[in-house]
Amino acid sequence: MFSTTRASLLRRTFTTSAVEGFNGAVGNTPLIYLKGLSKKTGSHIYGKAEFQNPGGSVKDRAALGVVIDAEEKGLLKPGGTVVEGTAGNTGIGLAHVCRARGYRCVIFMPNTQSQEKIDLLRMLGAEVHPVPAVAYENPANYNHQARDFARNTSNAVWTNQFDNTANAAAHYKTTAPEIWEQTKGKLDGFICSTGTGGTLAGVGKYLKEKSKGKTQVWLADPPGSVLASYLNSGGKLIERTGSSITEGTFG
Repeated sequence: MFSTTRASLLRRTFTTSAVEGFNGAVGNTPLIYLKGLSKKTGSHIYGKAEFQNPGGSVKDRAALGVVIDAEEKGLLKPGGTVVEGTAGNTGIGLAHVCRARGYRCVIFMPNTQSQEKIDLLRMLGAEVHPVPAVAYENPANYNHQARDFARNTSNAVWTNQFDNTANAAAHYKTTAPEIWEQTKGKLDGFICSTGTGGTLAGVGKYLKEKSKGKTQVWLADPPGSVLASYLNSGGKLIERTGSSITEGTFG
């Protein structure tokens, strides 16, 4: 993030009371003033310290958001099962959330993932199913297996992080307002990388609304990813050098 607000104007607000469990500890992360980048660019550059979430990443917000959304819609009842296909931090976030809220957590992931990641998820109480790493188009893809498992399990929900708008909504409701308040609304731009696109979509929408379109929103897209090509072509996928597909919560 780059802002016209000087570092001296930013103060972290500390809570004076304990939060309620894991859920209460998610969010309200500080901004860190990045001196080196700020000096090099001549701008005030900040990083949002999402590693301070209890599960160690920004994915805690989405995990909590999709579970609460399923509860509110009546899709998930007490003692139910939460299922997701993930090879990343979403699984860690969901394992924490499910343990805190009394749900069974089932994770499907490619069997190319490290044993350490599998062990961590199991330590957090998740049931992990490593499956062959095949393309998304293949019915045996880990995402499809997660979906099918949920369909065949009573009182279960597939959180479907890539297409679930509750993912982006979590950032619209929490991450973005925090950033806006922490910079006192003096924010020129926001940039992040994407997996599902939830952070970019939710934060970007909020900042655009609050700034009346003045705050610019940027996607940092690595070589081989299809998102920059997809967006720059107006929705026509013209480059596909990697094995990914265009999906996510943009919109």
